[in-house]
Amino acid sequence: MSPGRPAAPRIVLVAGPDGVRAEGDKEIRLGHPLTGDHLDPGPPAEGVFAGWAWNGERLLARNDRYGIQPLFYRADATSLRLSPDPLALLPDDRPAELDHDALAVFVRLGFFLGEDTCFAGVRALPPAATMTWDGSGLRLRSQAQRPSGAVPLTRAQAVDGFVDLFREAVTRRLPGEPYDLPLSGGRDSRHILLELCRQGAPPRLCVSGAKFPPDPGADARVAAGLAGRLGLPHAVVPRPRAQFRAELAALTGQGMGTLDGAWAQPVLAHLSRHSRLSYDGLGGGELSQNESVGFIRGTPYDPADLPALADRLLNAERLAPHVEHLLGPHTAVLWSRERARERLVTELARHADAALPLGSFYFWNRTRRSLALAPFALGDPRLLLHTPYLDHALFDHLSTVPAHFLAEGTFHDQALRTAFPEHADLGFASAIPQRHGPVLVAHRLRYLLRFLAHALTTERGWWRSPERHLQRLLAAGRGPGAPQRVSRLQPLALYLLTLETVARHGAGGGHQGTF
Repeated sequence: MSPGRPAAPRIVLVAGPDGVRAEGDKEIRLGHPLTGDHLDPGPPAEGVFAGWAWNGERLLARNDRYGIQPLFYRADATSLRLSPDPLALLPDDRPAELDHDALAVFVRLGFFLGEDTCFAGVRALPPAATMTWDGSGLRLRSQAQRPSGAVPLTRAQAVDGFVDLFREAVTRRLPGEPYDLPLSGGRDSRHILLELCRQGAPPRLCVSGAKFPPDPGADARVAAGLAGRLGLPHAVVPRPRAQFRAELAALTGQGMGTLDGAWAQPVLAHLSRHSRLSYDGLGGGELSQNESVGFIRGTPYDPADLPALADRLLNAERLAPHVEHLLGPHTAVLWSRERARERLVTELARHADAALPLGSFYFWNRTRRSLALAPFALGDPRLLLHTPYLDHALFDHLSTVPAHFLAEGTFHDQALRTAFPEHADLGFASAIPQRHGPVLVAHRLRYLLRFLAHALTTERGWWRSPERHLQRLLAAGRGPGAPQRVSRLQPLALYLLTLETVARHGAGGGHQGTF
């Protein structure tokens, strides 16, 4: 937890001979269902939410259809601990044990699978879950949607269905007050903005964030062009002053669940100060035009040879070719590629019946367990954050679109051209090449120098890390390809050193960061 952020809510229940001892927050509501209460029985409502209630005899906890709202638990024969922050569930009196299977995957892909966390015994609540506990044991049931096959549709039917159902999703989430809207140069937020304007509910202000090099700043420029066409004011929130400090804060702020999200903190802080509601395009890319579509298109899903598919997946990720440089003799065994492959095979098998199995894999793992953390862990919990791409009817449609339409990599483009042809000429930021050269070299060097300065002044124990991650990072700076290798490894090295600190201190005090 970073300074200035309130302590995460949690409840601790321990059964003993004299009954159940309860500590912490006995009733909590997180996020916002569109209708009803967080704990209502039956299928989960629309929206992103989770909550629990302890009535002195029985605990009930539930969450949203996709398990997007972070909520974690740790249970044994006589106790239960529950919190939206996994760091709040670590033992106070001893170091936390790590989940080596989960970390073998994470250090290569950058996200966790299923309900895994980096800590042994700490689990994410599964999607559409109902958990009860009464001192005699834990009962957990998930009504998660099983992957379903494709529905026979023409391309026009698939695109028109996307357009119509997205309009209905936004209609269900129209604002009742002025609001600011995060706007990137991509498809997902553009579709949200155009639809809100079509329905007569434009934002008070469009806000773009500035990302770290080698990003060329195209997001803000393209977003400003779109806002100008619509006659809307647009502002760019400056990026964090130092990438190292931003990532340090984001790691613990997101419960050590992802390497992403650091750049978004200023935008989230702006929303916290200026809006009580806003919108997020979470899920839009993974469901309609996946950023990994090139890999998906070139990698057939063969349920009879999932180990080979897992190998190709590991080879495709940016971290995978370099991670061995950071692993010491102990972690190289505990977090081996073979261990990662085995865990991946188990998860990949769960998506065999999906219309687009790898698209389903990315949504339920990368989107749910990594990308969702920035808005719903780093963001202000009081903010009503609508996610129209997670509308149940729209999700059901997009997850059953025939695979070959999605694998073309232009499905969302087609939907935008159909719905808003007058803006079809405005390109997307992703088409603008990244900026390399002296500016990028200087930025990466500043990151490394801040890293080393922090280790010398604040975290001197990092130099005594049993796995020598910092020394290994410096050693990776030798030989061909060193600049790119070190750049890719710096965030992971920071993660591993922070994880050592957090695991050593447990819930009693983790690493502190600011940006």
